[in-house]
Amino acid sequence: MKHKAIKITIGLAFLALLIVTQVNADDQDFLWIEDNNQVTFSYYDMHFIAKAGGQVPKFQFMTDAGFEYNVMFHSLTEYLDYNEDGVFQFNETGLWKEEAPPGPVFSNTLPLSSVRFIFNGFDVEYTEGTEELSAVHFNYTSETINAPNYGDFEITIVVHLYLNDQVVDGYELIGGQEMKFDVIMNNWPWQREDSNLAMRFDIIPMNTAYNYRLNDTNGNPVNTKENTTGYEYKVLNHGDAVKEQISIGDEQYQAFFAYANQAQYLINNSYEYKTVNCSVSSLGDGSVQTYLSFEHFDDEVTYDPSVGTLEDPVIDKAGFGVIEIVTISSVSVLAITLLSRKIGKK
Repeated sequence: MKHKAIKITIGLAFLALLIVTQVNADDQDFLWIEDNNQVTFSYYDMHFIAKAGGQVPKFQFMTDAGFEYNVMFHSLTEYLDYNEDGVFQFNETGLWKEEAPPGPVFSNTLPLSSVRFIFNGFDVEYTEGTEELSAVHFNYTSETINAPNYGDFEITIVVHLYLNDQVVDGYELIGGQEMKFDVIMNNWPWQREDSNLAMRFDIIPMNTAYNYRLNDTNGNPVNTKENTTGYEYKVLNHGDAVKEQISIGDEQYQAFFAYANQAQYLINNSYEYKTVNCSVSSLGDGSVQTYLSFEHFDDEVTYDPSVGTLEDPVIDKAGFGVIEIVTISSVSVLAITLLSRKIGKK
C-alpha cells in the first residue's frame, strides 16, 4: 500500500506542476504551462520554437507534415562601411585598415552563444470583456556575457504571439501564423564613432525532402548553391511598407523570415526611427546569412523581426485545437503543434 500511495502522490504532483491554466476562445481550448524555463506554444499543425540559454538563440518554424526551417541569431559585428552602401560586407570587419587605432583593439564581433539569457514571463492578454486569449508575451534577458569588453552590453529578446492580425508600429502581423520578437540593445562597446552594427541571422532549411527556394524581399532568388561569403549583396527595400521578408518555400508551402526596414532609436529621451538595410550571402550549403545593418547609436535601439507562414493552419473540422506554453529551465522553447482528429483547411 505504501508503494502505491507514493506512486499516486508523485502522479498528482506532476499533474499539478504541468497544468497551470486553461481557457476557451473561439471554440478552442488554450493551455499554457511553465516548467523550468522551457516554453512551448501549439496551434493546430504549426510549430513555432524559440530557444535561448547558453547557446545561439534560435527561432524555428515547422509543420506536422515536415516543412521546417531554423533562424539562428548568430552574432553582432561592428563594421566600417568602407564602400558607403549602407550594408555589411565581410571585408568591412577590419576597423583599422587605414589608420592606427587610438587605443587597445578587441574583437568587434560578439557571438550570441557567449550570452547567458534568463527567461521572464508570462504576460497574457485577453480580448476586453471576455475570457478569449488574444496574445502571450515573454522575454529572454542577458544576465552575463562571456566575452572580454562586453560586460556592460545588454540585450533583451521579447517574444510576442498574437492570435489575431495586428499592426505594430506599421509592422503587419498575421494572427496565429507569425511569431514576432523584439531585440532591444543597450551599451554596445563601440571602438569607433563612425561605425555601424550588423545583426546576423542564419536561415537554415531543415528537411531535404522539400525543394526549398529562398527569395529576397523583391522576389529575387538567393543563390544558396555557392559560397558567396565576402560577396554579400545589398537587398533593396521594396515600396513603402515597413515589413520586408525573405520567403522560404517550395511548390506547396510558403513561409518567411520577416524583418523591419526601420529600427527605433532612443535619442535624448525620445524615440526616432532610422533605416535598417539588409545584405545576404550563403555558405553554399543551402543556408542564407542575413545581415541587418544599424546606424551608430549611443543609447538604446529596438528592432523587431519575425518568423511565420503564409499558409493557413490545418484545423480539426470539429473546431478543436490546443495552445500550450511550457517552460523548462535549461532552454526555452516556443512551438506550435496539431491536436486534432478530422482535418480540413481553414
